[in-house]
Amino acid sequence: MSAIWRHWLISWCYLVLGLGIVFAGSAWPHTDLPVRLFYDVIYWPLDGRSGWHESLRLTAAILGAVLIGWSLTLLTLVRTAMKQPHLALWRPITGAILVWWFVDSSISLALHTPGNAMSNTGFLLLYLIPVLGGGVLKRQGPA
Repeated sequence: MSAIWRHWLISWCYLVLGLGIVFAGSAWPHTDLPVRLFYDVIYWPLDGRSGWHESLRLTAAILGAVLIGWSLTLLTLVRTAMKQPHLALWRPITGAILVWWFVDSSISLALHTPGNAMSNTGFLLLYLIPVLGGGVLKRQGPA
């Protein structure tokens, strides 16, 4: 995998970490604006009447904590897969991310929030571009 794809994937992990920090920050009213805006966007149109309400504060903040943990786990796995390609980690990592995308996006569509499914697809593509561009899935045998 070339340096550009490696840097892209590491940056992607940090992007997920940043999103986790933003969501964890929604635990407090003075730092919840980005998450309230996110809810306004996914419950389009952007009109200030989002799906955000006080009872979501705990769930959004816990989601942030989960995203922080997920991003650090992914960062560890991605770095290990880059340093030790013989471990054949790319397919299970990619499979897990595809499962997340499918479940999260299916729920989003079922709950009439296509904006979240679209943001999920953006995150998925930001992951898949360097993985497919780097050819790491082709080089591995069965996981």
